Amino acid sequence: MKKLFLFRHAQTEGYSFSNPDSKRKLTEKGIQDAMKLGQFLYKENFEVDKIVSSIAIRAQTTARLLADEMKYPPSKIQIEEDLYQCSETDLFHFINQIEDDSINNLFLVNHNPAVSALIYLLTEKEYGFLSPCSLVIFSFDVENWAEIIRGSGMIEEIRVPETDFEVSTI
Repeated sequence: MKKLFLFRHAQTEGYSFSNPDSKRKLTEKGIQDAMKLGQFLYKENFEVDKIVSSIAIRAQTTARLLADEMKYPPSKIQIEEDLYQCSETDLFHFINQIEDDSINNLFLVNHNPAVSALIYLLTEKEYGFLSPCSLVIFSFDVENWAEIIRGSGMIEEIRVPETDFEVSTI
């Protein structure tokens, strides 16, 4: 059994010519939301085997705050340049190429529209767009990540800041 914890990065400051997209930082609300989500996950004893983030500052900061709250060493966060401005297909291929079968609980922090589109690719069900700092937990009845195919994911739960990260199921 493999579990994918798919996160959209937390709320960020706006884009401007003096503040390029990849350098945008989290707002105070974004920082608080990411910390709160990490605390919830820690209290509920979710295990994390690997955290992967895009190279964008907002995704890295979200990943680091989650790691801190879950007592996961931030130095072990894997930063992937190819995940910045990628498509849902790119994210899907990245997941399929994980060769370490000891990773059962993968935390992936990335961006819309790719994360929201990945939900459809993995479940073949419409969900809509994830708001900042949202989490979707998928389970896959497979032994390794390469076995995951389109439509094979089951959503176990979704957590969004608008509901104070209360569990909602689909």
